[in-house]
Amino acid sequence: MTMDAFNALACPLDGEPLSQADTCWRCPAGHSFDVARQGYLHLLPVQNKRSLDPGDSKDMVAARRRFLNAGFYQPIAEAVGQAVTTSTANTKPLACLDAGCGEGYYLRQLAASNMDMALALVGVDISKWATLAAA
Repeated sequence: MTMDAFNALACPLDGEPLSQADTCWRCPAGHSFDVARQGYLHLLPVQNKRSLDPGDSKDMVAARRRFLNAGFYQPIAEAVGQAVTTSTANTKPLACLDAGCGEGYYLRQLAASNMDMALALVGVDISKWATLAAA
């Protein structure tokens, strides 16, 4: 997977562009955000949190993953994947941003159904537990 399509991330502290350098992202002012070893990037500054653990809890994310993996939304995921790939057949790589990605179900489904396409997939969620599960 390539991340070249997602070079327009902005620093949440000053709005300046972020650029990746190895395992962290930095803005020109020096604000730095480390990529976790699991592969996710957390951009919610501690001082901007309204709770210690915003978004879905670890248990809520696990429950959602169990429900989705049971296949109840599989027809929806297949329809979304088909719509995306047929409407973007000439786009290389296919870039998809899933805002509010939860535990990454739809991104995983898209990746699994299009192994022959170059994909750039990014999921964002306010929940640390959701982004950890998605990563």
